This record gives sequence, structure tokens and C-alpha cells, in this order.
Amino acid sequence: MISRVAPALASLLLAFVTLTGAPAAAQTATTLVFSSGPIGGSWVPLAASVADVVKKRFPEVALHVEPGAGLANIEKILQDKADLGWSMSALFFDARGGRGRWRGRQTARLLHVATFHPNVWHLVVPAAAGVARFPDLRGRPVALPQRANTSLEYGWEILLKLHGMTLDDLGPKSHGSFVENVERVKNRQAVATGWLVGVPAPFMLDLGSAIRLRLIGVSEELLEKMRLVNAGLVRYVIPRGTYAAQGIAEDVVTFQIPTTLIVSSRADADTIYKVTRAIVEGREAFAAVTGGMKGVSAAQMARSFGAPYHPGAERYYREAGLLKKSGG
Repeated sequence: MISRVAPALASLLLAFVTLTGAPAAAQTATTLVFSSGPIGGSWVPLAASVADVVKKRFPEVALHVEPGAGLANIEKILQDKADLGWSMSALFFDARGGRGRWRGRQTARLLHVATFHPNVWHLVVPAAAGVARFPDLRGRPVALPQRANTSLEYGWEILLKLHGMTLDDLGPKSHGSFVENVERVKNRQAVATGWLVGVPAPFMLDLGSAIRLRLIGVSEELLEKMRLVNAGLVRYVIPRGTYAAQGIAEDVVTFQIPTTLIVSSRADADTIYKVTRAIVEGREAFAAVTGGMKGVSAAQMARSFGAPYHPGAERYYREAGLLKKSGG
């Protein structure tokens, strides 16, 4: 078609493109769907901050943020419903290794971009609820995460199994978002809720503004058993004072799973290079969203814990001197 356009008309079209820049921008602009986390948690605002940091550094790259969850995001990427998503190291390794729900499935499309903050297990109860240990929840009403949420499978279900319990041993159960579960505990419809989240957790601050709280810790013996279940479950101590205003004055020993940003192998390498460069070099902005990102180094973000990198991410890390020749 272009070869048949009269020279004069072609000149006019060229002038229009030069003046407006609209067609040129349309050709270079890229939009990626970024599946984040449940409404009310830290993953949604953190994803929004990532999108903002990327846009400021590379205006031609737009990240469309939508709600998600660690498990759901893996599925969305595998089904081409998202390009990027938050996940956690333990889930990522299970998926890539074809274990559990991913047994027999093709999951090589999942690749690593960057490591962010720890996702720390918070099992919280009202201080006056008479719950001091996990088994005390037997027969009591609880507010659980939505089905297929990471916190349900890698938090609640693992702890239940290691305590010789099942979901049936709990009392009345509801499944909801952070906001919904906080309201259920506030309204005495549940005595506990538990999530893998950043520190400090927004839902803890919200719930603690209404009632005094207690966090149910994890014993060293149980932590050792958890490591045998999945090496991605790592010991973590919530420092004393983190939730002092909410009624928790002491250190709380628990566990964490590192937050990872994963991507589809089908995502363009140059675009993921730009995303990786923007988030690593602009990482200080993320500390304003979650305290878990304070002081995180470029080298820490480059760690993949042995997971395969997306070519665009790997290119940036090598250029920045953050990867050894043998890999991350």
C-alpha cells in the first residue's frame, strides 16, 4: 500500500507523523499486565510503585496493575492472562519443579526477574481471645485467605499438617481478603487470621487500631520440620517494637518466603531489561511502601536462589556486574 501513495501525499503523512509523534509513540509503547496481590495487602501498592518507577525511567513501558495472589499469579502467567506477577520463592520452585498442583504440567514459561522483600507469616489473634498456641485454634472460628491464595497453602495448610490437624479441625471458617478478614476479627466473627505479608503488615496496623493483638510464633522444632517440607520456608524474627502500638512488645519467631517478581518467557527481552534496570536502580522508592524494602541492595534484588532468569533481566544484571559468570 505504501508504495502506491503519491509522493506529495507521502510527504504530508511524514510531516504529520513528525509533528504529532502519535504513530511513532504507538509503535514503541509496550503495556504489560502486572498481577499483584489481594486488595488491602502490600503487594498492590508495591506493584503500583514499581509501575511508577518504570514509567518515570522508561515512559514507553506501561505496567497495568491488577489484583492477584502468589498462586493465582503463576496460573495467570501460564495461561497468558498476565505478563508479570508477584510470587514467592517456595511457590516458584514447586511450580518450576512440577511438584504439587503443578505435577505433570509445562511450567518452563515461568522466569525470574528480581527478589524483593520477605513475606513473613503473621498469625494474629486478639490478645483477649485465649489463644496462645496454634493448637488452641481447634474448634474456633477463623478468617482464612481466599482459596488458591499462597497464605492458605504455604501458611495455614503446612502448619495444620505439622500439628497433626486439618482444616476440618478448625471451627467455622470464612475465606476473604485482608479487609474482610480484619472486619471479621474486629466483629468477633473470628478469633484468628493469618497471612504471608511484608513487615510491617498494613492489615496488622488496621486490626491493631481497634483491639490489642497477639502474634502466634513458631517454635524452633517446628521450623526445622518446615524446612524439610520446603527449603523455601525460612526462619524470620519480627523485631520487638514492630507492633508495639498494637500490643506486641516482644520478638516473634516465625518464618518467611522471599517475594519474587516473575515473568512469562514470552515477554520481550528489551522490555524486561528496562523493567529490571528501573526497579533495581530505583529501589529506594519501594521502602516508602513497605518497610521490608528498606536497605535492600542491588545484589539482593539480583539473587534468584537458583531460579532461571528472564534473558532481559539477566542481561541487566550482567551489565551491572551483579552476576558471576556461572550465574546468579
